[in-house]
Amino acid sequence: MADSPSILVVDDEDAICFAFERYFSARGFAVRTEQTFRGGLATFEAWRPDVVFLDVRLGDGDGLAALERMRAVYSAAAVIVISAFGSLEAVTRAVRGQAFDFLVKPLDLDRASVVVDQALASRAERFPSRPGDAADGASADRAAPDASVSPTEPAQFIGSSPAMREVFLRIGKVAVTDANVLILGQTGTGKERVAWAIHEHSSRSAGPFVPVNCGALPENLVESELFGYVRGAFTGADADKIGRFEVADSGTLFLDEVGELPPAAQVKLLRFLDNRSIERLGSVASIPLDVRVLAATNRDLPEECRRGRFRSDLFYRLAVVQIALPPLRERPEDVLPLADHFLRQLNPPRGLASVHASARKRLTAYDWPGNVRELQNAIQHAAIIAGGGTILPDHLPQALRDDQYLTPQANSNADDLLQAYIRSFSTLPVEGGLHTAAVTPLERALILHALAKTGGNQSQAAELLGLHRNTLRNKLKELGLDT
Repeated sequence: MADSPSILVVDDEDAICFAFERYFSARGFAVRTEQTFRGGLATFEAWRPDVVFLDVRLGDGDGLAALERMRAVYSAAAVIVISAFGSLEAVTRAVRGQAFDFLVKPLDLDRASVVVDQALASRAERFPSRPGDAADGASADRAAPDASVSPTEPAQFIGSSPAMREVFLRIGKVAVTDANVLILGQTGTGKERVAWAIHEHSSRSAGPFVPVNCGALPENLVESELFGYVRGAFTGADADKIGRFEVADSGTLFLDEVGELPPAAQVKLLRFLDNRSIERLGSVASIPLDVRVLAATNRDLPEECRRGRFRSDLFYRLAVVQIALPPLRERPEDVLPLADHFLRQLNPPRGLASVHASARKRLTAYDWPGNVRELQNAIQHAAIIAGGGTILPDHLPQALRDDQYLTPQANSNADDLLQAYIRSFSTLPVEGGLHTAAVTPLERALILHALAKTGGNQSQAAELLGLHRNTLRNKLKELGLDT
């Protein structure tokens, strides 16, 4: 085993350490596990593994602080950060700390194995032979950082759904680059917030962030607003004026609703992306600028290109990386955390106790065609009508009080159905106990539903159910569904 690739797992969960050790040992890896910040660092410095799986939250310290230490001690190791909390702050800190990848729990071991193979291949390219200790950066006897101190994270996106965790991963990975990004999503999903987050976590954060709503600019003023003009360029141009591009120099320009740009402005934008300079209207002087361009749209730009309304070459230049924001109806688990967040932001003089449970049911049952922006407006409306008291269903906007706008699942009164299901067992002799009799068929139905929804893909079904893939496999065997 001396020449076997080595893996260190640092996670405070027994089950994860056990599963990883068993899985990778069976595949010929040398595996060690640690469950603490200090133990993980000590084993890393003494052993110097090829690959590390590092949890963000450890009982005695911040895993991302351990990442910084590991990179300083032995940069050849590929560190894969893992966490059940795929927040934007955690992802961006991991990317800045040169983590090889960031995986969100529950972990799929087959997926983890693919990432390990990629990490080893990348390591082989960078380090043809295993480097000696002298070339590994800081010496191993340097004092470890204080494990009790974690950096304060500023408030960021609200959301823990799988769809939003994927968005966080995209933002974190693209923020540290200078690539152009096209942000896609329906109105109200938070496209400008994503653009701001990319800017805020980039090396340009000290520079200006200049948002421009292209759809709000009169067509005859688009070019002068974006690129500026010189005195005498047209009637009324009595003095030179700089455009939004020059205002954004050394920072980020965000072009919202970029699909609304007229053809002439599209040409000038493409020219800037090609040569990083502009010309003001009425001038032939070229002005070099250092501006990152982020763009957003709720239009189908490929279709707009096919119809000749948007330049395909401009589309490809803008869409080096694409981030698609899910509508709020596709992440219902984020509705209540968002509602509570907006309520805290209001901070009324007399304060609000809470949103009553009956009103919270209405919030989660609604389809939210206006997405996050509609939710924010609904909370503001309800807070005003409630007059400083607890928000009740009657305080919500009309659409949330009208049953015809609620999802079918909400109108079926799931709580009543569940209570009736439980009561049905009280009149029958129950073999093996009430818990087994009630839970087993329900668990079976849930698993079959998840498998049907994911086309039989066990990894996706496990994620949908919130289970580890190995746990799902064991349950399939227990329920006789593994045939």
